[in-house]
Amino acid sequence: MIAFAQIYCHFIWRIENNSKKMNQLTRDLVKKFILDSQEKFAYECIAISVLEDHIHFLAKILPGVAPGDLVVRLKQELYDYLIKQMAMTSPPRWDEGYGIVSVSKSHLDIVKEYINNQNKRHRENKINKTLERVRE
Repeated sequence: MIAFAQIYCHFIWRIENNSKKMNQLTRDLVKKFILDSQEKFAYECIAISVLEDHIHFLAKILPGVAPGDLVVRLKQELYDYLIKQMAMTSPPRWDEGYGIVSVSKSHLDIVKEYINNQNKRHRENKINKTLERVRE
């Protein structure tokens, strides 16, 4: 059965406080993994930003995809990928928390701009507390 859906979510997760920050090579590998995993996990990445200590991405998810399960699976498989496929001896360890915010189609451009300008926003301390939140 083919279903119509417009389900958009903003996802964020962080590395553990005592985990080494991600260097540029690691950030590039993380971004590539998330982009390459779209079909496997049934999402379409609209925007992504991988900073040294956290990841933001905006995605359209297909019906039947549970957003929380998606994040948990991505975090685990990404960790395994960095160890097994990329032979990293100490990949970033993900904090157990994460944040998911549903996004209306009319707000996609605003959230996309927010994600695409993460470095500047953090440098200028102009962050959206809801989109940065990973715990209740």
